[in-house]
Amino acid sequence: MGWIFLGLAIAGFVAMNLVMKLGSLKGYSSPLLTTSLFVLASLYCLLFLIFSGQPLNLSAAVVLLAVGGGIGGALAYFFFLNALRIGNYALTISIYTMTFLNPVVFSIIFWQSPITTPIAAGIMGIILGIILISAAGSTTETRKTGLYLKWIIFLGASFFLTGIPQISQAAAVRLTALNIWFYLVLTFFSGAAVFMVYFFLKRVRIPGQVFYFGSLAAAGSVAGNFFTMKALTRLSEPVVFPVIQAGPIIAAVLLSLYLFKEKIRPLAYLGMVLGLSGILLLTMK
Repeated sequence: MGWIFLGLAIAGFVAMNLVMKLGSLKGYSSPLLTTSLFVLASLYCLLFLIFSGQPLNLSAAVVLLAVGGGIGGALAYFFFLNALRIGNYALTISIYTMTFLNPVVFSIIFWQSPITTPIAAGIMGIILGIILISAAGSTTETRKTGLYLKWIIFLGASFFLTGIPQISQAAAVRLTALNIWFYLVLTFFSGAAVFMVYFFLKRVRIPGQVFYFGSLAAAGSVAGNFFTMKALTRLSEPVVFPVIQAGPIIAAVLLSLYLFKEKIRPLAYLGMVLGLSGILLLTMK
């Protein structure tokens, strides 16, 4: 059953990334798209929470993990959307999906997950793959305009900030009697609050049209996060996070080639192969 949850989570995240890319192509800024996603996702989760009739199981640990994960996730996705707007779709997604290294390394250090030979080889393969993909994303034009440096900065920020919600989710499912919908309500609401405060201080009005993309992306995000946490109740972190992010890499390549007509250099394909090979090694028990 855990593998079915992983498949559903992958489908949700692929849909979310695609909708947000389409929203950016329509000219909507990253803060607007991110805010609409988090606002509507929190509403969806609240509705599921109400109709589920499950007890909240409120505790300080749940609140701290959810709020921290929501704020970190909102900021991470903001930087990610900026990188996605600047860079090649498939390359940006490929690098961003390697963020599963955060919870994997964390679980090894703090939760004493065993460091086996496949895990060590997998991490090395993924790191090498990231280096090759990043090199393939650098072109003469982006270097001249300075966009390559911005792309790397945005991706770097999103890479490490994404570790906060990932580790938060992994830690939350270790708690007894966790209400996943309550956790997700707090997470998405905290993320939305960050950007609502930002817009209030900047006196920026949110156009109603952006919520069309936000409503669709939020559905994918809610599904992705919910089934991720369900999978974590059955499978370990070094299995869940690598596998759950391998699917979007393949989907990004297909979408990039056939939908956005983007060109991918051979070096990037080699990096993706190494990254996927590393992911397969990490899934071995």
